[in-house]
Amino acid sequence: MLSLKEAIKIVKENIPEHQILRKSYAEAQGKYLFVAENSQGMIPPGGFCWTVNKKTGECKFEFLERESQNLKRRFPISFYPIKGYKKIELTE
Repeated sequence: MLSLKEAIKIVKENIPEHQILRKSYAEAQGKYLFVAENSQGMIPPGGFCWTVNKKTGECKFEFLERESQNLKRRFPISFYPIKGYKKIELTE
């Protein structure tokens, strides 16, 4: 299983050059979750995030499953929390 430090190295190699990785980390659905922003501090819309699989180290830019699957929802699905989301801290 990958550590958070190893996952950060992997995702930094895969994000576009014009993006910066935020120092806010989480995990859900067997993956580490990362948010990248542009040079003006803006996050791309749409609810996608960078993920690194804890077991395989596979890095993707993907839309993860959300908590609410209610068919009568009022808001776009990206407004609902990611299923199993847990904020984590980087320890030295």
